[in-house]
Formats: sequence, C-alpha cells, structure tokens
Amino acid sequence: MEDFSGIATWLQVTGPYGLVATLGWAFWRINERKDAALRELYERVAEMGRAQTEATVKVEAALLALKEAIEERRDAPPPPEAPGA
Repeated sequence: MEDFSGIATWLQVTGPYGLVATLGWAFWRINERKDAALRELYERVAEMGRAQTEATVKVEAALLALKEAIEERRDAPPPPEAPGA
C-alpha cells in the first residue's frame, strides 16, 4: 500500500504534469511491448516466406526435370518389338 500512497503523493505534488508524464510512460511501455511483438511476428512471417520460396523452387525444379524427361521420351526412337509379338 505504501507504493500507492507514494504514487498518489507524487501525483498530488506534480499536478497534471505528473499525470501526463505517468500516462506517457505507460503508453511508451505498451508501445514498446507491441513493437517487440510486431518484430517477432515479422520475423516469423519472413521465415515462412523463405521456406515457401524454397519449396516453390524445389517444385519448379522437379516439374522442369519431369518436362525434360517427357520430351526425351517423345524424341527417343520407339523400342524394338519383341520377337513373337
């Protein structure tokens, strides 16, 4: 309870300027926490974007390899027929 009476005394002595300073400090602390949370969220989203880009590149490489294999198969001469067929 002494903390609250000390704060009340301080606010009484400083008047409205003390209240403004206290509210400013409180808003600054809240914004500091919010900014830290936003930075963490940005890092997580950026990491997900990097992982998604890496996965997309791998899928594109696999599709390109598949396309090349299909084209090679089309260009290859037909296999010889088996005897007795």
